[in-house]
Amino acid sequence: MRDKVLLIAILAAWNVPAIAYADGGIVRLCEVRDGRRITIFTSPTPLRAGPMDVSVLVQDVASGKPVLDLPIVVSAYPMPDPQQSISAHATTEAATNKLLHAAQLKLPESGAWRIEVIVEGAQREPALSFDVVVAQPPPPWLEMSLWIGWPLLAVGLFAFHQWLVSWRQSLSVQNRRQAMSVAEHF
Repeated sequence: MRDKVLLIAILAAWNVPAIAYADGGIVRLCEVRDGRRITIFTSPTPLRAGPMDVSVLVQDVASGKPVLDLPIVVSAYPMPDPQQSISAHATTEAATNKLLHAAQLKLPESGAWRIEVIVEGAQREPALSFDVVVAQPPPPWLEMSLWIGWPLLAVGLFAFHQWLVSWRQSLSVQNRRQAMSVAEHF
C-alpha cells in the first residue's frame, strides 16, 4: 500500500505542466462602463515573450449575466514604439470557457507593453488599457523537458521497483535464516 501511495505522489508531482494556457489567468483590469462590468484576464503568469492569452468577461451590471454578442478587439504594443501594434479579435469560439471572449497574441519581445481592449457597444468610449511587463521567453529546453523527462521517469520507476524487489527478497532470506536458527535451538 505504501508503495502505491509513493508511486501516486511521484506521478502527481511530475504531472505539473511547465507552461499552461487557459482562459482566465490573472485579473489585470475590472471596470464598469455603459452598464457593463468588463474584466480582463491575462495568462500565462508571469507574462513572457511569446504566446499570450487575453480573456475578457463582459457582464450586465444589473443582472450579472454575461454579454456574449459584443465585438471585442485586443491590441498590444511595446511602450517605446506604439507603431508595432499587434491586434486580434476576442471571440467566444477561441475561449475554452464560453462565458469569456479570448484572443491569442504573440508578443515578439520582452519589455514594457500596453494592452488595449475595445468593447464595442452603443456608446463609443476610449479603449480599456493597462500596462504589463513582459519577461524574456522561457529557454527552449523547457518545452522539451516533458519529452526528456517521461523516459527518465520510466527508467527511474523501473530502477526503484527493482530495488524494492531485491530489498524484499533480502528481507525474506533473512527471515528464513532467523526462522531456521530459532527452529534449530528447539
